[in-house]
Amino acid sequence: MDDSERDAKILRWQQKARKAAKLGRSRNLYVITLDPVVLERHEFRAANPGYVEGMPCLYVGITIHEPGDRFEQHKTGYRSSRYPRRYGVELALDLIDGFDKTGLAEDDWEAALADWLRAQGCAVWQH
Repeated sequence: MDDSERDAKILRWQQKARKAAKLGRSRNLYVITLDPVVLERHEFRAANPGYVEGMPCLYVGITIHEPGDRFEQHKTGYRSSRYPRRYGVELALDLIDGFDKTGLAEDDWEAALADWLRAQGCAVWQH
């Protein structure tokens, strides 16, 4: 993708985000599977002492954007954490199934989802 295509995408994403915020839309949780090679990163491995070998490596986030757009943003480097940019494989929204955010403030959803996935043995990175 050349710079002009990237700039046009960023502009569209910004416009969509402003519109969603103006409409008062709730934010979206999302999960991205990461290539297991990320476990070679000391910082990632250290953040997941309860990781069970063979379970997925994941990045968890929350966004005003649609999850598919946010995944694409990570992969293009727009407002991206290094782990989904370098190691992101695909969206894994099905991994959110069973997570109950009832009673949680929206600002607590991301951390709670990450903790819930870690409790199942997954290796998870989130901000």
